[in-house]
Amino acid sequence: MSDHRPSDPRRFGRRDALLAAAAGAGAILLGNTFGGTAHAGPLDEPGSALKPAKRLILEPRSVPLPPPGKLIFPVEIPPKSNIYVLDNFGDCRSHEGIDILAANGGNPVFAVADGQLTKRYTNTGTAGWGWTLYVAATKVTYKYFHLTEDPYGLREGSLVKRGDVLGFVGSSGTNSVTNFHLHFEVRPNNVPVNPLPLIDIPADILIGPPQPSC
Repeated sequence: MSDHRPSDPRRFGRRDALLAAAAGAGAILLGNTFGGTAHAGPLDEPGSALKPAKRLILEPRSVPLPPPGKLIFPVEIPPKSNIYVLDNFGDCRSHEGIDILAANGGNPVFAVADGQLTKRYTNTGTAGWGWTLYVAATKVTYKYFHLTEDPYGLREGSLVKRGDVLGFVGSSGTNSVTNFHLHFEVRPNNVPVNPLPLIDIPADILIGPPQPSC
């Protein structure tokens, strides 16, 4: 997986460029959006030991229920939003998720469903720190990459609830310490699909124009 951020020295780099492009093309808002770093890999099946998550420091957030058929937005939005969503599923890198940018990082990242953490990424590759969340009832896998190093008692096999904090937006696994974003994947039966239509994205969150496929 290659880094998503160009060499622009401004703190938001690609975000600023895409915001300008979005303004020209018409920023896409929730309700009009259907749109997205290659993280292909085998389905991480649940472990044999079902261990409740120990919230040593963090507590679950009170996250509003999404509309039927939608997932909660996986990143906490601060009062003055610094969030920007890239519509980059299936771009020229065979990107199998979408990237949710946060200006300075540190935003809590949520479990979007009740399930089991089946794999922890430990910053040994381009995924950085992260988790795989598996929901046995629906056979859907969710992947979270580029977090900061903050396990807070979570481990492979931990059971989590929707709204539990899995970590924080970071830049691990990229080649830039300021490339703060969450790479988020949705994989029904281990087949990656575009997460954008599935997420309840607040109307004031900007979504960039679709990134071209090859």
